Amino acid sequence: MKKFIKENWKFLLIVLIGGIIGGYCTGLYSYDILSEDMLRQLQEQNITKGMLTIITTYQYGILYGFGLAILGIILSKKINLWKEFKFDKKAAIVTLIITVIAGITLFPGDKIIFGQLNEWVNSQYTTNPTIYKIIAELLTGGITEEVMLRLFLMSLVVFIISKVFYRKKEISTKAYIIANIITAILFAALHLPLTAQSTTITPVLLFRCFLFNGGFGLCFGYLYRKYGIGYAMISHGFTHLIADTLMIIFI
Repeated sequence: MKKFIKENWKFLLIVLIGGIIGGYCTGLYSYDILSEDMLRQLQEQNITKGMLTIITTYQYGILYGFGLAILGIILSKKINLWKEFKFDKKAAIVTLIITVIAGITLFPGDKIIFGQLNEWVNSQYTTNPTIYKIIAELLTGGITEEVMLRLFLMSLVVFIISKVFYRKKEISTKAYIIANIITAILFAALHLPLTAQSTTITPVLLFRCFLFNGGFGLCFGYLYRKYGIGYAMISHGFTHLIADTLMIIFI
């Protein structure tokens, strides 16, 4: 274990600190956007805003972040997906292109396309994002979600596929692609409960969720497979940062 920590301490420290800060901001942001029914339920359970932030800080910083990062590193090394982060010109260019396109798609793309079809979507783009929302999306989205969905879950799916279909031979590219698709679908589906807390899920919102979140997930999974989890984290976090910055400028 000492050897493992020594080899990966920088990455684990980034995940831990980023997850704790992101988790704290996620708790503050989440509380502010809860529906009246959800707030009433929390009050009935005597859960205050402070208590919610403690819960989310632990979840995203320790449980989902640090804990799954350890498991993810172990799994990714077993299936040849782990790559130490280092600057690579090609990787940086591809990441930049994906990130800029995804950020613009999120805003103003989402408002222009789905904001015309659904009033709730349009309402998401009528006020500037708070500092807590910006930090939560940058760190919880960029770091913790990538640890959960790509480093851990996508690696786990590839690992399972390898044990079933590639016991004594090299894992094929097909296995990584299938794992990426499965993970992207789950990534999209995980956004539905939060949406359901704020509005009614309609066919339009369902399509929007899997189109945007699923599509973004495929891109982040591609970056993870090709260039390492570091580039997937950067792309995910800065996708939100670009969209939030554009909102601040144009709203």
